[in-house]
Amino acid sequence: MVVWSSDRISIKAPIENKEASTIKPFSGLDPIQTTITFFNTKSDSYSTNSNKVLVGGDRQEWKNVSKIGKNCIKHLLPRMDGEEMGELIHALNNCKRTGFPIFLDPKTTSFIEIGIHAKIRQHLSDTTIIKNIRYARFMENHVCSINFRNLTPESVLRHFDYRIEFENATPHALAHQKKAIMMFLRAYGFEKDDLRIWSIVLKTPPITINDEIEFVYPRDVHKFYTYEKYSKKKHFETRTYENKLFQHIAFMGFNFGMRCPSEIISLNVEDIVINSDGTGYIRISEKKKRGRRRKIIPYNKNVLSSLAYKTPKNYLKNWRWKVANIKSGDAFFLQPNGDRVTDKYIRKILSPSGKKIVANGRFYPYMMRHTFATYFYQHTKDLKKVSRMLGHTKTVNTDKYVEVSEALDQQLKGKNLFSIALRPSNFKNMEGKQNEQETLSQPQKRYATQSNYSEKKGMGLAGFEPATSAV
Repeated sequence: MVVWSSDRISIKAPIENKEASTIKPFSGLDPIQTTITFFNTKSDSYSTNSNKVLVGGDRQEWKNVSKIGKNCIKHLLPRMDGEEMGELIHALNNCKRTGFPIFLDPKTTSFIEIGIHAKIRQHLSDTTIIKNIRYARFMENHVCSINFRNLTPESVLRHFDYRIEFENATPHALAHQKKAIMMFLRAYGFEKDDLRIWSIVLKTPPITINDEIEFVYPRDVHKFYTYEKYSKKKHFETRTYENKLFQHIAFMGFNFGMRCPSEIISLNVEDIVINSDGTGYIRISEKKKRGRRRKIIPYNKNVLSSLAYKTPKNYLKNWRWKVANIKSGDAFFLQPNGDRVTDKYIRKILSPSGKKIVANGRFYPYMMRHTFATYFYQHTKDLKKVSRMLGHTKTVNTDKYVEVSEALDQQLKGKNLFSIALRPSNFKNMEGKQNEQETLSQPQKRYATQSNYSEKKGMGLAGFEPATSAV
């Protein structure tokens, strides 16, 4: 129900709300949460869950308070802990439609029940639900908090104002938080007109759309395949394996166009199909598309099965078995402890390493997908093929790669970009001289000495890169 007045708007849930002081918040904390008194014991504090007006002194005093609280904010803004996240994932995987309420009572429901409602009644994907629940937990435990048992536009707008002024929150971040709030409102049974008014009132800053395509030049791409400083581990075998792992992950990203990290971390051994003649394909499960699957047939069978490159077959034959254990399951890429690689694990190592490798110092994992799309259009000149390889439903999402690819093709005199990245020694520079960059040829074989004999014996032949294969 929408209630209008001369100076404010309030939107009430169809379920009758009690006073804030009688409602138990999701986190179990006192619903009258003072936000500034945590850092400043003065009485001029503001409670996001009360009906008091904002009393915080002048702007300069607020800025001083925010600086004092910087070290405490991390403590107040915890992510969902492992136990709670595990419960949510388990509930989403085992939820039953029959008997589940059509709408939820904000006075008694839980975050997990909100997540189940979002999946059953709102038809949101698991990844979207988990992200929205995390944002909700963030907002509930924030310094300028929001009470999800008594949602009001005023408390949300106060939170947004604080985030913009003191935390420099981006328009993207606020838009994501708004989506999380709308998910809760739908679960509470808000009607379509009420939701529309909420959407209008909770106006977030406009998002600037950046169509600039960032890619990596072929010479730098090759460095990802040979870089030996991904790992900081002290143990020789662990360091060697981790370096090889990220060389193979980079090879997969640049030559197959998979979304990194999401599609990389969900890859299973059974998704890699390699025939006896080296041909084959990779099955991809798109979590962001509600589990939709697609096949990636590589542009050349050598990037799938040749032992001369960091191919999937190479990784399976020479490296995965070294760390696989009972925890590994069917996961394709494994951490040194045998666990499946995770989003956080890949970003923590690949992002800083990539910034050191790339000439301009700018790199993020998703750039490998942009690079693949740019190279693949230059290779095929077929926009529909590029769109299918990337899993795009519309070619309009792929148009942005055409101009960049054509410009790069002209700059490098029509040389195949994939070939340059695989074997830069075959590429001559503008003066016709042979490129002096490090080539794909194998390093000299290390012979056993008294100092490295035990290492060589422990790693086996694959650990010292025999000249016959680039493991």
